[in-house]
Amino acid sequence: MPAQYTIPDLLATWPWPQSKNPLLDEVSQESTAWVKSMNLFEPAQFKKFNSCNFNLLAAFVGPLESKAHLRSACDLMNFYFAFDEYTDMADKNEAMKIADDVMDAFRHRKPEAAIGRSSGCLKITEMARQFFERTLTVVGEDCSGIERFITDFDAYTKSVIQEADDRSGGHIRSIKDYFELRRDTCGAKPSFSFFALGLNIPTHVYEDPVMLSLIENATDLIAITNDMHSYGLEHSRGLDGHNVITAIMHEHHLGFQKALVWLSVYSTATIKKFFSAQERLPSWGTKIDDAVKEYINRVGRCVRGYDSWSYETQRYYGRNGLKIQKHRRITLQPPKLGYLTKQQLQESMTHGISI
Repeated sequence: MPAQYTIPDLLATWPWPQSKNPLLDEVSQESTAWVKSMNLFEPAQFKKFNSCNFNLLAAFVGPLESKAHLRSACDLMNFYFAFDEYTDMADKNEAMKIADDVMDAFRHRKPEAAIGRSSGCLKITEMARQFFERTLTVVGEDCSGIERFITDFDAYTKSVIQEADDRSGGHIRSIKDYFELRRDTCGAKPSFSFFALGLNIPTHVYEDPVMLSLIENATDLIAITNDMHSYGLEHSRGLDGHNVITAIMHEHHLGFQKALVWLSVYSTATIKKFFSAQERLPSWGTKIDDAVKEYINRVGRCVRGYDSWSYETQRYYGRNGLKIQKHRRITLQPPKLGYLTKQQLQESMTHGISI
């Protein structure tokens, strides 16, 4: 009988409650149809990808203003995980090509940007261009926010290149080095800056040292929460080298269960540091302070939302997520294939878009 393990509630002291956008049913179908039109995966693989319900994730983590805002959040979450699937199959050079073209699409936002300068992955690039172009019609002119998102997403793509290089070389990082990379590969920072679009928060506020500390703490919470939930999936695909649990086990010579205990202690300390930073934030005047308050609320909602979705999606625990959320017991999964093969990635990088 497979060994059972008990996963901790890493957000037991996190005060933001689970909250799902009630407009999800009105948006989910159109976002799913858009992803399907990109022809990123073979039909059977797309069915598996779609069963993860990334639109539900958007409903848990995205802003609540309008149907259009939710659609943008759905597009972002679908894009994130499609990008992740493609780069997980890529070596360093392939990941660089994909990342360069995606950033071109964000910066230039023209159809010809989908062709890219480096002849990378055309389908995922066109997905990026369409998603961001549609987003800008929703959030309007927020120059500092748009630049912040592009900067954060650029850091994310560069970190994914490094992750691909680590994976190719079988390199396992120390815990400290792992967090330095994972703070970018987890995608939390561009998510936070994306959900801040329209708040018109000035650049100097984003770059305040206390604000940076607060965001780093929230980023760590999303990173470790995702790593805990995704470990079984990554382990089954042979991709668990880039996971904090692997780093903990390797550095401290611990088994899986004791590594989870270490992670729980780290999470509790990180939550305390988040609120310490929040208390030390300076004032920038009533208008900006109100925007910052809303921004922090969105960050808090985002942290909770990633954890909530992890139990409701079939991506990590199949159909057993809500039961596992209650009894906390898991078994590690046997080996399985992902949504994309190496051959399919290379074909996508060679041939044009068919949409």
